[in-house]
Amino acid sequence: MGRLNGKVALILGASTRGGIGEAIAKAYARAGAKIMLSARRVEDAEQIASEVSGKALRCDVTREEDIAALVAATLEHYGRLDVAVDVAGGHASEPFDTLKPETLRRILEINVVAPAMFIKHCARSMSPGGSIIIVSSHSSELTTPGIGPYACSKASIERLVQVAAFEYGAKQIRVNTLSPSMLDTPMSKPALDRPGLRGAYEKETPLGRLATVDEVAGTALWLASDECFTTGDRIRVGGGIHLRRFPLPEEFGSG
Repeated sequence: MGRLNGKVALILGASTRGGIGEAIAKAYARAGAKIMLSARRVEDAEQIASEVSGKALRCDVTREEDIAALVAATLEHYGRLDVAVDVAGGHASEPFDTLKPETLRRILEINVVAPAMFIKHCARSMSPGGSIIIVSSHSSELTTPGIGPYACSKASIERLVQVAAFEYGAKQIRVNTLSPSMLDTPMSKPALDRPGLRGAYEKETPLGRLATVDEVAGTALWLASDECFTTGDRIRVGGGIHLRRFPLPEEFGSG
């Protein structure tokens, strides 16, 4: 029997081919879960949903009413909700000397307010034993120039997850963050194409290479399963780079 047989999983932000959301959806489907996907680009999510015998709906994460409607639609379609994963998020890079208030407001809306509302509405609809997973980033604890807005947003949601885990523990609902480092995905390709950047990250990673989306999905599968007995945690998938540091821009060589 699959590790998620009989469970219903909602994955928010699953529309990018080769991305974390797609990898988690396929891992959960192989493990026996019924899948509901959502994204702003619902057409892309629908293609992935068709491959996992699931369903996809549009959701704008900056609108709480959209999140509430998405959870309600999942319950209406499948009758229950056991696992909720938020992969959706935004990125903002801006040096402090030119930092604009609107940059902070935008990224906090997407990376803090939206997942907080996702946790709230999903937890209301889950039975004991449910699992909520928010995808975070090593940027919450490691530093390189320009990542202030993004790093701040990820550190903030990790603290909110700890509080949520404390409050929802009485309902036996687990709430954790899943924290990848640099991954080889379509979103990170422009960065990884910079001369020397991949090698610099690999040099700072004790296990010597970047993690893959399948490795992230495997960790998400454990967090969703009944084998997991942890809550309020940051689960890293980064080959140990948190033991060292992010490389600095001046260290990127010519290849």
